Amino acid sequence: NNWYEHTTICEQSHHIAYEKMTDQYKDGKWSGGKHHMKPDLYNSEFVIFFGTGAFDANFGPPYMANLVTNNLVTGQLKIAVVDPRLSNTAAKAWKWLPVKPGTDAALAYAMIHWLLKNEQYDKTYLTNANKAAAKADNETTWTNATHLVKIEKDGPGKLLRASEIGIGGEHEFVVMRNGRPVAVKSHDDQNPVEGDLFFSGMVQGIPVKTGFQILYEYATGKSLEEWADICGIPVEDIVEVAREFARHGKKSVAELYRGPVQHTSGYYNGQAIITLNLLMGNPDWKGGLSKGGGHWHEDGSKKGQPFNLKSGLHPNKLTAFGHKLTREKSKYEDSTLFREEGYPARRPWFPHTGNVYQEIIPSAEDGYPYPIKALFLHKGTPAFAAPAGHRAIETLVDLDKIPLFFACDIVIGETSMYADYLFPDTAIWERWGTPHITPACPIKQSKVRQPTVEPLTEKVTVFGEEMHLSMEAIMLAIAEKLGMPGHGKDGFAPGMDLKRPEDFYLKMVANLAAGDKPGDTVPDASGEEMQLFMKARQHLSPAVFDVQKWRRAVVDARGRDWWKKVVYVLNRGGRYENFDKYRHSGDKMPHPFKNQFNIYVEHVATTRHPYTGKRFSGIGLYEPVKTYDGHPVSDEDFPLQLITYKYIQGGQSRTSPNNYWLGSILPENYVLMNALTAEELGLKDGQRVRVLSATNPEGVWDLKNGHKIPVEGKLKVVQGMRPGVVAVSWHFGHWAYGANDSVIDGEHVPGDPKRRGGLCPNAVMRIDSTLKNVGLEDLIGGSSSFYDTRVRVVRA
Repeated sequence: NNWYEHTTICEQSHHIAYEKMTDQYKDGKWSGGKHHMKPDLYNSEFVIFFGTGAFDANFGPPYMANLVTNNLVTGQLKIAVVDPRLSNTAAKAWKWLPVKPGTDAALAYAMIHWLLKNEQYDKTYLTNANKAAAKADNETTWTNATHLVKIEKDGPGKLLRASEIGIGGEHEFVVMRNGRPVAVKSHDDQNPVEGDLFFSGMVQGIPVKTGFQILYEYATGKSLEEWADICGIPVEDIVEVAREFARHGKKSVAELYRGPVQHTSGYYNGQAIITLNLLMGNPDWKGGLSKGGGHWHEDGSKKGQPFNLKSGLHPNKLTAFGHKLTREKSKYEDSTLFREEGYPARRPWFPHTGNVYQEIIPSAEDGYPYPIKALFLHKGTPAFAAPAGHRAIETLVDLDKIPLFFACDIVIGETSMYADYLFPDTAIWERWGTPHITPACPIKQSKVRQPTVEPLTEKVTVFGEEMHLSMEAIMLAIAEKLGMPGHGKDGFAPGMDLKRPEDFYLKMVANLAAGDKPGDTVPDASGEEMQLFMKARQHLSPAVFDVQKWRRAVVDARGRDWWKKVVYVLNRGGRYENFDKYRHSGDKMPHPFKNQFNIYVEHVATTRHPYTGKRFSGIGLYEPVKTYDGHPVSDEDFPLQLITYKYIQGGQSRTSPNNYWLGSILPENYVLMNALTAEELGLKDGQRVRVLSATNPEGVWDLKNGHKIPVEGKLKVVQGMRPGVVAVSWHFGHWAYGANDSVIDGEHVPGDPKRRGGLCPNAVMRIDSTLKNVGLEDLIGGSSSFYDTRVRVVRA
């Protein structure tokens, strides 16, 4: 039940904004949304990058950088970049908008204001209320802009159902058409229904407004000048960008990633930005917003796939129960704690999101909603990577809060150094994986990571099988020790063992080879390919590669041998659709979304803040930085706002500064500051400075082992920063991860001073003053706030 990835440290609120705006309604529930979309950069003509870009660390920069570069050079593409820092991408932009950090929604609403007032939006697209209406207008998607929303005492709430006014069923919505209410089924592909975009009034005694009316009133509730003042961008620049956005229509895209969403208002920022795309009606059009080509499903859940790893191949499976430690995917109001305590909840509950990484250790410290007895960490470092991560160190060294802590990693990291037991893991070129492709790719791709070299970890024996020590080996060993079902002999099914990592991973490869539907299988590898496959692995020991065991792992329950098809995929490093699929798909994307977008998100609007009990909003709002209790954060004694970013050299942990070739290019990071700000503070380029904040006035990492590390680095004075904002890049300032001396099995291993270069600013990021042991958070999207801390920079 308590298994987590690190996504809220990266960009989770971006995913949740997309997911909620693309969730589909069926039988009373909203679900199935897409969590990631990108511009179709092969044909886009104008892209606004909000807090992201093609030439900085991102999800898929190698793919995006090529497309953006080519199309900028040919003149097909024009870009604008919204970022307080003049990033590599902003340096190539037609327009750089150095927004105040966290005010992305205000900038989006300034543009929306102009688009609405000047009627520069796709009315035809937005009036389509269901699938049939969209189809009649040569569209593959539609929105709920015309659907009526009930206006309750505390604001917009549920969408009106046709059954409530006696014109249809409980799962039909209502639109106004020429002043009369009409029932509509969103996915009805036979009976076109169009609705009025603007309506505010009573329907059979129920006060209602269209979703579009709510959006219009909010966007125009402030003047363009007021929105501009909030976001810090001149009106003339906003108008120029909005006009250009409208001019390119369905080939304009507003793109976002980490920058706008790692705020306490991250989800709302994301929703506001995505709304710009819907005003253009650009989803599924070439040059517009794309869900990408996607991938074949390795989990075996599709018809015709041989190994269904989601269900059916885990006899006597144990199932999760109860609330997660982080309270994610649960409504506070549904818990016994709410019945006993009411508002406020002692800690946040996150019904709309998951993988709330930064909440794990603080929740364990508070024992809320229950204490834990053990923590297992795999290749993560919350004490280093999370905002205010230093606060987690206090919990990790408190044996009453976390009695047992064991970790598995390729290094002794800044968090795993506190573990009671630390197990070595295999590195990226020694292990299996099926990473997914960026949605910037319009065709289907499935990548397969596989062992290419013999691991450096020691060999162990689990279930009678020799293998290298790894995370998978540890999991199997625990299962063997505890006698857990679904592991060992006949672990998947009679005659189908789960004794080795490849028993699991090769089944995933077989599913990729089978495809997502009958008749979609890859061909068998030829005899020449089979020889090549064997020759390429002759350097691997039987602990890594045993052809008989590998082959036995891909014989399905009906006795069919998938081995030659698996080899076909492994030899190619995955499976790749022919690009002709895109070339020949006309003016639409070859893998369209083909569903409804939600301008108004009902299932967010019907949930409440777990502290205040106030309703969340169905449209994205601009909000100031807030603590958990809903109060704005001012910290006026700290005049600068801190942001972070990642150089392209530091896209992964295996890159800068730990890669010596890249490290020679950029051996340390800096505190970036605008020249005017530096002059006002009496600071000069190259000086060593320290960063301080309200919740870390010393500006130090206290390691709780007698050592303190100051948050200090060299100042770099530049023109390409918004005045009043300072930036410190991520991936520097290690004190572990090979940077420090270690004693392993009695052997002294000296640290590498190159890994200590620069600084990590996370310790000065603001602690939530209500919760007291975690950084600021987005309560809807779940993201941990990296960009909402005010700081002071002083000479070191």
